[in-house]
Amino acid sequence: MLGREQELFRSAKSIEYVCYRASEAADDELKRLLRELPGAGVTLIELDTGQTPPKPESTVLLAGTIQTLALAKETKMATVGFGSVISDADILVEGFEEVDVQFLDRIMKRAQGLPWITVVTERCYLREITLDDLDDLFALYAQPGITDYTEPLYERPREEQYTRDYIDKMYRFYGYGMWLVCDRESGELIGRAGFSHQDLGDEIVLEMGYIIGVPYQRQGYATEVCEKLIAFARANLSDFGTLNCFVEPENTASHRVMEKLSFDRTGMVKIGEKSMVRYIKAL
Repeated sequence: MLGREQELFRSAKSIEYVCYRASEAADDELKRLLRELPGAGVTLIELDTGQTPPKPESTVLLAGTIQTLALAKETKMATVGFGSVISDADILVEGFEEVDVQFLDRIMKRAQGLPWITVVTERCYLREITLDDLDDLFALYAQPGITDYTEPLYERPREEQYTRDYIDKMYRFYGYGMWLVCDRESGELIGRAGFSHQDLGDEIVLEMGYIIGVPYQRQGYATEVCEKLIAFARANLSDFGTLNCFVEPENTASHRVMEKLSFDRTGMVKIGEKSMVRYIKAL
């Protein structure tokens, strides 16, 4: 039986087809992947039989040669290169040990400009922002008190350009950033949370931040989301060594969250024009 996280992924996945050549599928781990994909709701298309994908925009091509990779030219297929393919694919892999349907779905989403679901909690999921989310984001930031301890959004035209650049440069380059917090049942935007880089002058550190909308405050959402963010950071961003939070002295609610999460309070630092309390947790 699928767990709730797997069920959410299945419901949100975009990949429908995987194309490959049997002659290029000698690797045992690739064979394992091809056996698993039909059970995950993906239709396999063996190119040497003359089949073609009916929906290139929902297809990932596994290409072990330049000739196979060329089949994706001028189509909307996402591409995974391996073997003798050393360039031009959307992503190159040395092997398939860690490749699964979610990995392929994310490659396809990135190629099509679709958002990733990145973190799942008991009541929420976190995903990347899109330009279509900006109306809801402005409504979130307009709620009473939301910008008391966080920077407001830019004016709409500048925020749109900032979002385009953020998707292209932060998500695509780093694979993480600030994400939207959505209700698991309704998909409604309830907050924003994730990671950023903070320049302290003598070091650049990993910072965790969050915003929870007014209707969802004082219900444990901040703690629930941040616990999963800490787990994500430990699994994926441990090279930073520590996870940091910077809290204004008057922000009593966030100080309580830091205590619940067992962050160490280390003193005051200057962030821009503000004096902030620095909290640290080892990764």
